[in-house]
Amino acid sequence: MSAFLDELKSDLRSRVPLVLWLVCAMSLAVSGPFGSYGIFSFWQRLLIWLPVTACAIATITLVRALVYGTWGLRDVPRGAILIAALSCLVICPPVYALANGPFLVPTVKGAGWAELILLVGSITLGISSLRHSIQPMIPATAPETLTETVESGPLPRLIERLDPDLRGKLQSISVRDHYVDVSTSLGVGSLLMRFSDAISEVWPVEGAQVHRSHWVAWDAVEAVEREGGKLFLRLPSGARIPVSRNHRDKLEARGLV
Repeated sequence: MSAFLDELKSDLRSRVPLVLWLVCAMSLAVSGPFGSYGIFSFWQRLLIWLPVTACAIATITLVRALVYGTWGLRDVPRGAILIAALSCLVICPPVYALANGPFLVPTVKGAGWAELILLVGSITLGISSLRHSIQPMIPATAPETLTETVESGPLPRLIERLDPDLRGKLQSISVRDHYVDVSTSLGVGSLLMRFSDAISEVWPVEGAQVHRSHWVAWDAVEAVEREGGKLFLRLPSGARIPVSRNHRDKLEARGLV
């Protein structure tokens, strides 16, 4: 249940569902499917489709949290297809009743099941494709680290959120828009969640926030580098993490500077 709620909260913190709702409602209001174009004005169609698409987007969001959070199926093709199938099962019956109900006059042909399934399925797959495309394009693995494994012991909850082939030793966390980039010894993965929530899930790894957008694991720090009065932490992957002035005392406490 907690994984489902975490995934749902991450979605709700994003603006993607809101944007998709407005785009879908506007598109359907303009196109006027199921014969509504010849019956209602644009504003009437918009008033109909705004609540309908709101319910549909909410349903898709809940299904997505179930598939990705509760079931842990993060494989993009299979996960997207499963989300589309489940969404069609939930959304199509009430939309069918609406499209063939009292809103349409008898001379207008209502919507068929095939038309509805095609519409809902294509919208759901389009949403999944959009969500996947806006995620940062990050290589799945880092060179020369494919054979590394995590030492025995409990995995941080944050690492358990990543794909299995990325669950190496935690090295750093960085903010990227609404996402956090989680760097491990096996590569870098991207998660849709708040930076503070990600930091709260690093136990038992010891580390600290060294910048407003960066957290590092102490055992991943290979060197401290100075450049123009600024400090950077070099990681095994070659990444350089900046250290802000108000966090330098943490490095001093560990004898790194």
